[in-house]
Amino acid sequence: MSLMFRSLLRLISLLINDPTEVPIETGEENEETVFTADAVLFEYLDGGWKERGKGEVKVNVSSPGRGKARLVMRARGNYRLILNASLYSDMKLTNMDKRGVTFACMNSATDEKKGLSTFALKFKDGSFVESFTAAVAAHKGKVASVLKTPENSPKASDD
Repeated sequence: MSLMFRSLLRLISLLINDPTEVPIETGEENEETVFTADAVLFEYLDGGWKERGKGEVKVNVSSPGRGKARLVMRARGNYRLILNASLYSDMKLTNMDKRGVTFACMNSATDEKKGLSTFALKFKDGSFVESFTAAVAAHKGKVASVLKTPENSPKASDD
């Protein structure tokens, strides 16, 4: 029996006999979560809203001294990253119905489209909209940004 094959058998044996959890690094280890809630994420594309996934959305603030914050959302079930966007000082949140909020950001979780896109989060309850808006407002960056509203963004209504 070859050395490589024996090593493989030993590894399999260890995994079967000692099923301890292997630590998974998500990149969120050095961040503090200041808001979390279940939501549905939509993206505005080609004149309509396209669902991107359901899961837990978080507002994470990096370790003290760095002052950076971001939105992170993972799909329920497989924990696939569906939203990873830095907060910026000019970020505007617009209420949508009673349980939703829209915003423009650069989502680095997908390779599909580079640049600014318009997203919407729909929560189970309207109280989450207020909490989410407050958390984002409290942790937006202090540096002025050059991001602008995407051309394909839906127009805000005067309701």
